[in-house]
Amino acid sequence: MLFGFWSFQQFDNAFDNAFKNLSASYIAIFPPVRELPTTITTTLATDTSTSTTSEEASPATSSDQNDIDSKFQLIFSPEKNDVYIGCTYEISWLASTTIKYLETNLIDAGTRKPTSPIASRLAKENNIEADSQSLKWKVGVVWPGEYFISISNVNGVVTDERSRKFIINEIPDGSGEKERKNLCEETGGNLF
Repeated sequence: MLFGFWSFQQFDNAFDNAFKNLSASYIAIFPPVRELPTTITTTLATDTSTSTTSEEASPATSSDQNDIDSKFQLIFSPEKNDVYIGCTYEISWLASTTIKYLETNLIDAGTRKPTSPIASRLAKENNIEADSQSLKWKVGVVWPGEYFISISNVNGVVTDERSRKFIINEIPDGSGEKERKNLCEETGGNLF
């Protein structure tokens, strides 16, 4: 037991010495930052006209670099919270910058996994035309159930924007074109 206590003490001493040496070498490489004198801080705090001008100029710079701002909002809200396979719906957004590129996925709300772009007919990569600023989505053949649309990239910037959940339904077998058209229009879509 005495040997166990002695070995633990030696172990602790070794780590204490190593930590002290590591701390000393870190401080030698990265010396502590000294605070600015309070007179300079006061001068910067009172001179707000310069800082306001530079803040106003920065959004124009970030929009030129195709950055997305925090005002991006996905809009996909089908009526009655239902969509039908074979109907076409509009996916749009609110943004203060022009959207040129989107990565989209249709996500199964139960499994939280994306569906195949081939099955869902929602392309993963979308180049948006400047005069359009929306997507048309013809719902593909997926299992009926609860889903949401996820936007993972806007103009090359990673994001995590999601629509609210909605239900994808099959159009009943034997429905005529007029009935299918009505189902699409009742949920905010079109049959084409």
